[in-house]
Amino acid sequence: MFMKWPSFEADLLCEVNVLSKNCIRIVLKIIGLLFVLQLLRMGIKSVCFIFAERTDFTDRVASLIAMVLLTALILLTARLKKIKHTVFPKHFGSGYIVFTMIAASLLISTPVLAKDSSAVSIVLMVYSAIVVPVFEELIFREFVWNKLNTVFKKEWNTYIVATLLFAVWHLGYVDAIAFRVETGLINAMVWKVITGFCFGVVLGALRFKTKNSYSTMLLHGILNIFGR
Repeated sequence: MFMKWPSFEADLLCEVNVLSKNCIRIVLKIIGLLFVLQLLRMGIKSVCFIFAERTDFTDRVASLIAMVLLTALILLTARLKKIKHTVFPKHFGSGYIVFTMIAASLLISTPVLAKDSSAVSIVLMVYSAIVVPVFEELIFREFVWNKLNTVFKKEWNTYIVATLLFAVWHLGYVDAIAFRVETGLINAMVWKVITGFCFGVVLGALRFKTKNSYSTMLLHGILNIFGR
């Protein structure tokens, strides 16, 4: 009976090593996909600037176009590969209805309160409060989160890794930041990562609690309204 313990321990150690290697492989694969997405975003923006002069406004419009197209690509790929998603809650209760109404009310009232209902302002509002949250939350609190959940036994690990990846993801916006700042690019990028990390902590906690990314899209949109 005692002779079996070494074999059991060896098997357990082997299983842990295999699990660790699988986790690393999945995380590296996710990082690679995120890198490709950022390259595609930059590529689509570059095409846009063939037809329009690059200004602060057109840069954001180009980002809007790129994110909409990539969101459609992500959803199409998920559908073709039959990847299950948890965007919406299983039960759309009163809490979600109230939360949705609050987010919609802020979105509609902000241009009025800011006394700026110009087309430019509305486009920028749609970009920051709708397009960016849907795009990023679909990636991180939806597909990345669900993929990490398949390799981590504890969702806390998923929360931590997804938050760190979300922070690093913001380095990919260097093209937009470099266009807007003349000096202090490194400092601006550091703060971009810090902001991404803080957002990731809050949004990840909500995803952990609600088990869906619809709630994080709403909160992300609200945060972006006040942080524009």
